[in-house]
Amino acid sequence: MKKLLLSALSFLSAWVLLTAFSTELFAQSQGTYVVDTNSSLVSWEGKTIAGSGHTGYIQLSSGSLDVVSGKVTSGKFVVDVKSIKTTDLKGDRAARLENHLKNEDFFDVSKFPTASLVITSVQSKSNNEVQVTGDLTIKNIKKSISFPAKITVNGDKLTAVAESIKINRTEFDVKYRSGSFFSGLGDRAILDEFELKIELVAQKK
Repeated sequence: MKKLLLSALSFLSAWVLLTAFSTELFAQSQGTYVVDTNSSLVSWEGKTIAGSGHTGYIQLSSGSLDVVSGKVTSGKFVVDVKSIKTTDLKGDRAARLENHLKNEDFFDVSKFPTASLVITSVQSKSNNEVQVTGDLTIKNIKKSISFPAKITVNGDKLTAVAESIKINRTEFDVKYRSGSFFSGLGDRAILDEFELKIELVAQKK
């Protein structure tokens, strides 16, 4: 009987400690997480109909995610469109492409220096995988987008990766060399969709 009582007390003590640890971790893993813009990365890729294309990155100005019960529920990000860079070209060729992307043929950064994404829902799929839905605004045009992502919340640190976010640029009035609007472009036609990859690091506020 004494051994049975001691076993029960040991189990109870272990359960209390585990519960306390889980409660503490749960309390830590909620609140507002602020994106570290220096450690986070937004990469882009655009292609022509012939398969050639360009790659680059763009910087986040700010970002935050709201976490409840260890799960992301909402968030907002602002992108500095003026920061757009290319990574597959160098020197004058890179500068020419970057300036072209910034002018009125593409993102017209003098009028629209920022873009934004506001997360409206996050649906859990399995493990850390989720489906994110949000309102993307480019050139003051807002459209709803949805994409898969992997989000990990560990205490005061949050990491998130979205491997492939496909954006139809023509929906945001970026129609330069689009085969959907102009004929006779041949291999010079640029695909309507470009692709983003987002890697976020955030710390609890």
